[in-house]
Amino acid sequence: MLRPRFAALALLPLVSACSSPECTDTTDCASRGPDIVCVEERCVQASAPDAGPHDAGADDAGADDAGSDDAGSGDAGTPDAGTPDAGSTDAGEADAGSVDGGGPPPPEASLRITEINPDLPQDLIELVAVSGGTLAGISLQELTNSDFTFTFPQGYTVETGAVLVLHLGGSCTDAPGNPASCGQTSPFSASAWDFSMPGTLSYSGKVFELISSKGTPVDGVPFVRASGEMPSSIVAAVQRLQADRVWDSTPCIHDMTTGFAKDRYCRNISVNWSDLNASTSIMRISGASPLTTPGIQTQWSGPLPSRWGTY
Repeated sequence: MLRPRFAALALLPLVSACSSPECTDTTDCASRGPDIVCVEERCVQASAPDAGPHDAGADDAGADDAGSDDAGSGDAGTPDAGTPDAGSTDAGEADAGSVDGGGPPPPEASLRITEINPDLPQDLIELVAVSGGTLAGISLQELTNSDFTFTFPQGYTVETGAVLVLHLGGSCTDAPGNPASCGQTSPFSASAWDFSMPGTLSYSGKVFELISSKGTPVDGVPFVRASGEMPSSIVAAVQRLQADRVWDSTPCIHDMTTGFAKDRYCRNISVNWSDLNASTSIMRISGASPLTTPGIQTQWSGPLPSRWGTY
């Protein structure tokens, strides 16, 4: 039984080689010690089978002890610190997106010019909101010789039907959210929004255009007097309103030298505001739909008692 067990072991010779055999069986070597065996007729020390692969090999310290099961993906992998812990659900669009603080901006108000008198101690222009919204950036311009432009400031939002009064040379502007800030002592009104600015309007030919915050023409109206010189720029100003599609498209010819009525179309299609005084105004109240655009002469009344702040 012992011969097969030690057949493949590394052997160390105990004695030097000689011509005669030392043994023919392991029993012949018993006197030399318990671990002496007979190999090829020599008594040799047997190698110990105690430090083989099974003692320090893969089974003891290999993949099973420190491999993927102990410290691998199962212990500190994706389920512990992965996407579900710090991903888009925790700090993504749902937390800081349009639902919390975004959303579209409020719409812009749509205004119309409704009343004017350039012959008062304080020149007044009235507008009305045909649809509510923000006023920021909407501007009113005079296109002939007044060099007058007014742009509504930030912070003002009005409802449909709101009335706004512009005071050239005025001393008070209502605070955002409070149309009664300037009180109701004439020419201010507690029921309308009051805005004051520097400037004056001469009582001659004048052409006004209302521009949205994006630069789109919204409304316009030209005024003339029956007598007196017209500003030299009035023809180009009326033609501009027509090109912007906010005023009557009848061809604007203006040649006073011929004496023919047909050659006075720029004057004929404009609103005649002759005979205004301190207690009257010219108003956009005539016809079935006086606030429609493009505007036309027949939407406007002759001079009537002023009613600033109401429409």
